[in-house]
Amino acid sequence: MNITDKRNIVKSFVLIMVFLFLSGCRPIEGLEPNDGLSEPKDGPVVIEEAPVEEPEMIPEPEKTDILHVQIIADVLNVRESASINSTIVDKVQENAIFEVLEEAMDDEDQIWYKIKTEKDVLGWIFGAYCVSVEEEDLPVTTDE
Repeated sequence: MNITDKRNIVKSFVLIMVFLFLSGCRPIEGLEPNDGLSEPKDGPVVIEEAPVEEPEMIPEPEKTDILHVQIIADVLNVRESASINSTIVDKVQENAIFEVLEEAMDDEDQIWYKIKTEKDVLGWIFGAYCVSVEEEDLPVTTDE
């Protein structure tokens, strides 16, 4: 066998392989050539965004009741400012009830109440040693 015969055999083999490959490439029944593909539409693509609902604002109820607190410690220090390190200006006794003039939070997010003591001293008491008193639970006082 010479070289020309070998080339003819290789050419024949390649031709047979191409024929077999192409014979397997026939259209599938029921499938159109463009199935699954959409034609481009004219004009810009518009993406609709879902409307964003504005959160409903609930008005904060007006504070009409005056806050009162009752001391639950045996003795509670009244301080110059809303801080445990502040100067003590007075002391109040257990079960005493005071009107809260102001509220404040300290550096550790603890609540303090500003009160006026029976001695007319303005100062701050630590909220952890107080409970709030509802207005209807306040003792009734009569002016004589």
